[in-house]
Amino acid sequence: MEVVKSMSQKTLSASESDIGSVVSMVDRMAGMMDCKKALLESGGDIIHFVLLISRQGKVRLTKWYSPYSQKERTKVIRELSGVILTRGPKLCNFVEWRGYKIIYKRYASLYFCMCIDQDDNELEVLEMIHHYVEILDRYFGSVCELDLIFNFHKAYYILDELLLAGELQESSKKTVARLIAAQDSLVETAKEQATIISNMIGQATK
Repeated sequence: MEVVKSMSQKTLSASESDIGSVVSMVDRMAGMMDCKKALLESGGDIIHFVLLISRQGKVRLTKWYSPYSQKERTKVIRELSGVILTRGPKLCNFVEWRGYKIIYKRYASLYFCMCIDQDDNELEVLEMIHHYVEILDRYFGSVCELDLIFNFHKAYYILDELLLAGELQESSKKTVARLIAAQDSLVETAKEQATIISNMIGQATK
C-alpha cells in the first residue's frame, strides 16, 4: 500500500490504462476463440459434394460427401457444368437444383462449386470457398489451373484438412498450411528413404 501511495496520479493512471489494454486484448482473444469454437462445433452447413470445373467444362477436382453412384456422379457433373458455365457474370452465385442449392464462385479459369441443403447458409458456404482458394493461393503462390492439374493430390490434401465429412473442421489458414507442410516433409523423407533402399539393392545385385 505504501508503494501505491507513493506513486503519482499520472503513473497510476498509466498503469490502469495498461492493465485495461491487456484485459481488453485478452477479452478479444477469448471472443475470437469462442467464435472459432462455435463455428466448428455448431454443426454448420453440410456440404454434399465439391466440384472444380474449368471454363471448358473439364472437371479438375471432385469430392463427394453424400452417397452417389458413379452413374449419378457423371450425371450431376454433366448437369451442373451446363447450368453454371452458361450463367452470366452478373447473376448471383446461388443456383437451386434438385431440391438443393449450388453455391459457386469463379476464380480465374475455374469454377469452385459446393452443394448444400435448401435451409443452409449460402454466404457461409461462399466464405468456405474463398477460404479454400486463399489456402491454395498461399500454398502454390498465385495458384492457377495448371497447379491443380499437375498437383491435384495437393488440392485434395488441403481440402481434406479443411472439410471433414462435409463440415468445416479447420478455420485457420495457418494451421492448415502447417499441417500440409508437415505432410510434405513426411513425403520427402519417405522419398529419400526409398532412394537409399533402392541404391542399396542396386549395389547388392551388382
